[in-house]
Amino acid sequence: MVDIDWHRLPPLTTLRAFEATGRLQGYSAAARALNVTPAAIAQQVRKLESEMGVSLVRREGRGLVLTSAGEDFARDLRDAFSVIARSYDDIRQKDAETGVRVSTTDLFGQTVVLPKLGDFWAMHPMIQVSFSPEGNAQPVDLERFDIVIRGAGSGQKWFGMQEVKLLETPMIYAAAPTLIEGREPDLSKLPWIKDKAIGGTVFEEMVRSAGCDPEKIELVDPGSAKFELDAALMGYGILAWPELTLRKHLESGQLIRLRTSQDMTGVYYAIHRKGPLSEPVRQFLEWLVPLCALSTQT
Repeated sequence: MVDIDWHRLPPLTTLRAFEATGRLQGYSAAARALNVTPAAIAQQVRKLESEMGVSLVRREGRGLVLTSAGEDFARDLRDAFSVIARSYDDIRQKDAETGVRVSTTDLFGQTVVLPKLGDFWAMHPMIQVSFSPEGNAQPVDLERFDIVIRGAGSGQKWFGMQEVKLLETPMIYAAAPTLIEGREPDLSKLPWIKDKAIGGTVFEEMVRSAGCDPEKIELVDPGSAKFELDAALMGYGILAWPELTLRKHLESGQLIRLRTSQDMTGVYYAIHRKGPLSEPVRQFLEWLVPLCALSTQT
């Protein structure tokens, strides 16, 4: 690969002006193509000739023609710009074909995104969206994913990344009716579903917020975050989770809200790389943010 000495090369605006002049055979046509004045194009071409020490265009009658050196340089510029344009289009096409890769928590995807995903595809039928329900316990990996959705405490920051707040929801305690048997329960006397879905120390903080000691409660460990909700629905223990992810089970009566934590709120963020976003990723985020705002109102 040849090292490029950028100090020896003319500015891109000058090269564009000359390439357009040669291709369109005149300052006026080049000016229209580049949306500038003919005088500006002529000035750029004269500047290029001065820097190169070579005559590139000459008057012939009422028009312009390229000199022999000008024809050679214009041809090379066209080839170079064509390579850049093809590479640019190829990368954009590959990016569009890749679509949007989203890492999310299992229940957030099921509760908030998937029920309305058809609306997004109705607006953007060519954009593929793929989900990986990794959960909060997994690290934020922006090499594998374009967007990572995670639940965290308010004010959470991911350094070197950009986060967008999606929604805020109360943290609640819930259990199956069969577990509490219609009475006002003493939470310290009931089993709790060990949390792996939310991650961090949220579970222990939720237990303390309920007035219980995390070291003394009876724990039921389903072995996987995927089975925590199932265990709660079967009456095996209390679940301490964001209200939004349990809403349909509360509405159906499969779970009963025992109380709401007075100290904790669940906040969900969409995390992505800093800098410009691909068009599919930008469009997905523009759809996701208002969707999440609406979901907290229903």
